[in-house]
Amino acid sequence: MDDKTVARLSLICSLTGLAAIYVAAASVRPRVTPIASLDNEFVGLKVAISGQVIDYREHQDGHIFLKLRDDSGGVVSVPIFSRLRAELGESIELLDVVEIVGEVVLYRGKLEVVPGRASDVKVVHTAPVKLSSLSVENAGVAVKVQGTITEREIVGGGNFILTLVEDGGQLPVFIPYWIADDGLPELHVGDVVRVDGWLQLYNGKLELKVANASHLHVVEAA
Repeated sequence: MDDKTVARLSLICSLTGLAAIYVAAASVRPRVTPIASLDNEFVGLKVAISGQVIDYREHQDGHIFLKLRDDSGGVVSVPIFSRLRAELGESIELLDVVEIVGEVVLYRGKLEVVPGRASDVKVVHTAPVKLSSLSVENAGVAVKVQGTITEREIVGGGNFILTLVEDGGQLPVFIPYWIADDGLPELHVGDVVRVDGWLQLYNGKLELKVANASHLHVVEAA
């Protein structure tokens, strides 16, 4: 084997090795960083965080803004812009556990972690709580529930009240009128639905308030 052949083979091996290293590096997700440890020194860096969705807001342009909290007690905002959201292929619900890989940015004086690709977002859906486990002491708490619609009532100003039942438990679900015109799915008595939102007291009784149409999913139509 002459020197030129040896040099050519060496070059090919080197390029192949570099390509393998690049692919391996690109596929490795950063080690999960405790949210409470994030500070201004992280701005501009890519991090991985994992936390539970404790707040979920949707913009009229299709963006969603999450707040994640982890076991460290830290809370951070995560904006998922409409283009990326459309590529996710699955919904994100209140109280789900979400792993995000993204860049730490400073927006209006507060830190955010901004994912750039759909593969930077991993979702683990949490199970709904049983309706029978809820009481007035839970007012103000965010929950995810599932049940069968037994009543569907329109009340003052076009608001909706759904009554859900499940395994002996019952819960009214309050849907403000402006949500009804914002992509809310058709709802019928007998439908099984999953809803996430905040528990509140109305006339001394517990009810679940829905903040956005995307917080209600029809699991099984009647």
